[in-house]
Amino acid sequence: MDGAGAERTQFRRQLRGTLTEAERRLWYRLRDRRLAGFKFVRQEGIGRYVADFRCRDARLVVEVDGGQHAESDHDRVRDAWLKAQGYRVLRFWNAEVMTNTIGVLDTILSALPPSPRLRGEGRAPLAGGEASPEGDGEGGPPDETPPATPPHPRLPPRFADDKVGKTLSPQAGRGGEHP
Repeated sequence: MDGAGAERTQFRRQLRGTLTEAERRLWYRLRDRRLAGFKFVRQEGIGRYVADFRCRDARLVVEVDGGQHAESDHDRVRDAWLKAQGYRVLRFWNAEVMTNTIGVLDTILSALPPSPRLRGEGRAPLAGGEASPEGDGEGGPPDETPPATPPHPRLPPRFADDKVGKTLSPQAGRGGEHP
């Protein structure tokens, strides 16, 4: 690795270690494929720029900005370059991430293609592999009706800090205890 490459790597490591509270909140919900199965990375270089969050597969860049970015010529040039490279850029203010996290996640979801989790990967095959000729044997449709799906299947589980806990039943939308 040349000196310039090592310097850029060190800079990105430093950025990852000094996330703002808004970036930390959003990263908690984007990491580990938590948002509809999409892989996001943080503080990754794209050309000479560094993206706050990037989904490589969807060619989506998410930026979380403070007030210093308002009407920034540098950001306009950067966004134009990223768009020319085939990326879609979404920008959110720190305050918006802190006060409306679910709304921000919903906006990000609307910019993504259909979820990889909805295509059937990772599901166990049916017993027998296919339905019987009459359609009733192994692999046929189940006798009982499937459980109702949540109102928005692509939204992540709700978190205690989203201030919606009182409106949900104890089990609704929660996969266990979350910090």
